[in-house]
Amino acid sequence: MNAHPSNPQSAIRNPQLLVGALLLALLPPPAGAQQPDSLPKDSATLAPVVVTGVRLPSVRELARGLAGRTAALSATDLDARGVRSLADALEQLPGVTTSDELGATGQLDVSLRGFNVSPVIGLPQGVTVYVDGVRANEPGAHEVNFDLLPLEDVERVEVVYGPSVLLGRNALGAAVNLVTRRGASPPSRELEASAGSFGRYELKAHAGARHGVWDYYLGARYEREDGWRDDTQSRIATLFAKAGLLNHTWDATLSYSGADNKIFQAGSLPETELAQNPRANFTRGDFFAPRAHLAVLNAQRLVGRGAQLAVNAFGRTMNSEQFNANFVSADSRQRTAARQAGGALQLSGKLGLAGRALRWLAGADAAYQRTAVRIFAVPPTGPDSLTESVRTNEVDLGAFAGANWEIARSLTATVAARYDWIRLPFEDLVDPSQSGLNIFQRVSPRVGLTWTGLPGHEVYASVSRGFRSPAVVELACSDPSSTCPLPFALGPDPALRPVVATNYELGWHFRGPGGLGGLDASATAYWTAVRDDIFFIASSVTGGYFQNIGATRRAGAEAALEWTSRAGLRLYANYGFTDATFRTTALLATTRDPAGETVAPGDALPMVPSHRVNAGIALPVVRERGARPSVRVAFDARYVGRQWLRGDEANATRRLADYGVADAAATVTWRSLELRCMVRNVLDRRYENFGTYAENPTRPGNPVERWLTPGLPRHLTVSLSTDF
Repeated sequence: MNAHPSNPQSAIRNPQLLVGALLLALLPPPAGAQQPDSLPKDSATLAPVVVTGVRLPSVRELARGLAGRTAALSATDLDARGVRSLADALEQLPGVTTSDELGATGQLDVSLRGFNVSPVIGLPQGVTVYVDGVRANEPGAHEVNFDLLPLEDVERVEVVYGPSVLLGRNALGAAVNLVTRRGASPPSRELEASAGSFGRYELKAHAGARHGVWDYYLGARYEREDGWRDDTQSRIATLFAKAGLLNHTWDATLSYSGADNKIFQAGSLPETELAQNPRANFTRGDFFAPRAHLAVLNAQRLVGRGAQLAVNAFGRTMNSEQFNANFVSADSRQRTAARQAGGALQLSGKLGLAGRALRWLAGADAAYQRTAVRIFAVPPTGPDSLTESVRTNEVDLGAFAGANWEIARSLTATVAARYDWIRLPFEDLVDPSQSGLNIFQRVSPRVGLTWTGLPGHEVYASVSRGFRSPAVVELACSDPSSTCPLPFALGPDPALRPVVATNYELGWHFRGPGGLGGLDASATAYWTAVRDDIFFIASSVTGGYFQNIGATRRAGAEAALEWTSRAGLRLYANYGFTDATFRTTALLATTRDPAGETVAPGDALPMVPSHRVNAGIALPVVRERGARPSVRVAFDARYVGRQWLRGDEANATRRLADYGVADAAATVTWRSLELRCMVRNVLDRRYENFGTYAENPTRPGNPVERWLTPGLPRHLTVSLSTDF
């Protein structure tokens, strides 16, 4: 925001320009230009397709039996809870837990079935996130920066549990696909302003429409917050635009999403200081400042009889600065520049085999990723000094195919496979002798059966395998005899093996007819054996290394129940049980003991609660009638079980306490106006949602202590929106 007159400012960074562009889009077109929407009569054959479980649009029926357990969150679901990030959204699902290692509400960690997806470099990332079919995990460490995702402009969030063969590589626990909105008829225009606790305010707007064969959508968001902890202000500015074509030949969209953010981070606190002042910031000045741009082209058309071609192309840039204030060594600054481009091609269709339908798809994808990382030491006085400068030009190639066949009445078999080839060079620009090259390749299969013999019921079983190649940061920091100071000192360390996960899953889903008032129930049991898991082992407060662990396992069960009455009453509850354990003996470094610690089979992985419960109710209190507005209230609660702290992989000390948090909301709607009041943590419950062990350099002898991150206290948000 502190613009220098000589520096050109993008519309994202300058809110006045952003608002001006939105006002132009929000203004209705001149009366003389208005025409009734029309589409060619045969355009229905290319109507937008909703499919869960595949990366690009395809024939609808192919998704059945392909993905096992899936979940979808609509824009209405996200808006009702007032979610601020993808992490907030996923927390509604069974078996999903969030934690706050960085001390920034927009940068939470997510644990799903014991696998991580997080903005934290160093966590083993086992969940892949896509935006309209484009992988959003960063190339450097496979992390996901949730603040860069256009969550305000999504139509739905699709979650495919287990290794995802057709969505793409590196998905061990799940794959998440954000499907963005496009213009429709009738036109929609909305303005929203919000204000709340801790100096937070937010402005949002979107507009979309369809005129003939063309459609458009434009959305923007600008948010400022002082933060509830000391020196944790943040600024988030996003812009999204999409143009679409839908005629008798093509269904195509071209979209752009951009973000320009700056988020200050508080991190964890020593337990002794947390008890005195949970608002304290132990390392004032830590911040993350990214600027990203993404352009995506998606198109599909019918080719031949019953076949459909889908294509995808993208280009992305991301420049970021991460500043870390350190007590025991010099401060550091990391600058990252990433350039990515690629695409995918997919052909799908249906044919007859032995008198029954065989639905199939096949395709290929490719991506080029150029990433440069520079790390600087920041002395108290004087200029920054370059300590590391590395670069990688990664090439990813993949091919996939899948088919399902109705082998008997109500019984469908599914077979799918994916081949990946990854070339990951490492170039040290400071010391060229330290450069190296890694190549990974693997075939990932999936087979499954789906039975739909009873009305509304579906039973499925599947076996699938996925793998995750090591990230460049992991490969370059894997020598236990030469640990990496944080953020990282990168070099040609011993090669890491790719992570391989084999998942067995059995599930049931029931969707009742409308006469039962909209009953939806599901239950799933899974067993995921993981070979060569990669962990970051912290050997000191500022250093560590990555290493393979012979075997780990995630096993558990999930159940969900939702009922919606015709009068609008909604009740829901879901439960997730997760047993994430080491399955091999290993000696790990830990800050708790200079000699290290030995983990044994059965020891639980840290920061994975065994039990997780969500429940809630939403009910209409007053219905809108004439001049009388409608009133709707909602209550949500979540329970998170105890968790072992990171750095206590041997389960030798005290666990993080379990906790429960409740939220409340009230919405008043009158004509085109909507007023919403939300209170998070309505009971003002004090709890901690992340913990680790580290030295406390402010106390004599630098003792090793528990470091915990406090959860958000009670806070209020009031928003007013209007549609026109």
